[in-house]
Amino acid sequence: MNTELVHDKEIDRKTIPSETLKLLSMSDSLVSRKPGIFTIEDLINIKKYINFSLLLPIKHKDMVFDTKISQKNTLPIKISELIDLFIKIRQHALSWNNVEYQVKQQSIDLELTGRNITMTGNQLIDYINQMPLLERISQRIEELDISNIELIGFSSDDYIIANELVNILELIKDDIILQSKKTTVVRNTVADFRTYIIGGNLSNEQQIDSLLFATRKIKQQLEDIIDSNDTHHLLNQIELKKDEVSQLEQEYSHYVKLAFTGLAGGIIGLIITGSIFGDKAEKIRARKNILLNEIIALEEQINIDKKLNGLLSNITVRLQHMDSYFRDARLALDHLDYMWQTILAEINDSIAKFKTINNSHLLAQFTIQLKKIILSWDAVTDYSQHLILLFEHKNINPLSPI
Repeated sequence: MNTELVHDKEIDRKTIPSETLKLLSMSDSLVSRKPGIFTIEDLINIKKYINFSLLLPIKHKDMVFDTKISQKNTLPIKISELIDLFIKIRQHALSWNNVEYQVKQQSIDLELTGRNITMTGNQLIDYINQMPLLERISQRIEELDISNIELIGFSSDDYIIANELVNILELIKDDIILQSKKTTVVRNTVADFRTYIIGGNLSNEQQIDSLLFATRKIKQQLEDIIDSNDTHHLLNQIELKKDEVSQLEQEYSHYVKLAFTGLAGGIIGLIITGSIFGDKAEKIRARKNILLNEIIALEEQINIDKKLNGLLSNITVRLQHMDSYFRDARLALDHLDYMWQTILAEINDSIAKFKTINNSHLLAQFTIQLKKIILSWDAVTDYSQHLILLFEHKNINPLSPI
């Protein structure tokens, strides 16, 4: 049995933001999934599903017209049940606009957050470079060896600036917390959309029935009656009736002749009972018409079953695809959530460490780590632009629901 190689690599926790966005934007050479919370293919197919769902008949007259069914049809379900299902599918499809908006806004927020953290981080480094401690070191650089430089402590002015820098780090932390909450909202929105498809509990713990299961259930009811009785039985009936019609046509052909016939002496014979005008021919004709109407009705019934069953099959397949798109999108958002939690832990750690810094050595170490964080978020800004551009793709608004 062949198995694919699993590609692993070790990364610094501080580079989690850029590594996460590299995964989502297909900017890592090992990534094969197309860019996006939803990929461009996902978005195109989702839009097709939405268009398809919005065209489902949700009124009785439309249902009868579109599927050719009526109360006379021997369906295992009421037309009202189909309409109720289609209304629910349509309402669910209408909620996509909110999902799309939130996912797109998530990408925009990522870019803005990347810019803000990068800018604020660079300001922090500028403030650190302007601390009195570094000025004192530069003034005495020639008379100090490396070990002495590393142990030069903070002055009261340094502590004042350090406290301000902690406040700035707290602002970054607040922004991270805010973005984490926003991601949770988006993730719940995506998960809730999927819950309507597969059933279960929404993010608010409300229990929802599955549209996919409801569609399958009705489809199975239809298949059961078709498989057990209707299709084979109806086809047999049609064949028997067609055979009878053929026999009647052969019989009727004997009557298809001129009712007038020439006799000797210029006398014209009039054939009535033995012609199409006769009672026997009329009975054959009437019986044949009855059979033909019955055949049409039976064939129409089979076509209705097939049409409705085909429509339900179409819905089922599309819902299954939607389930996979939203499952993957939820997983992509889980990665973002992990990113926020990880970077939040890093920020908390940075704040705690910065509060303990009291000499140039510790300050230098902190600056190095801070630069790594800034570099990672600078990359986030670039990668997130790819996610935003996905929604501007010309093919994600198909006119056809096919």
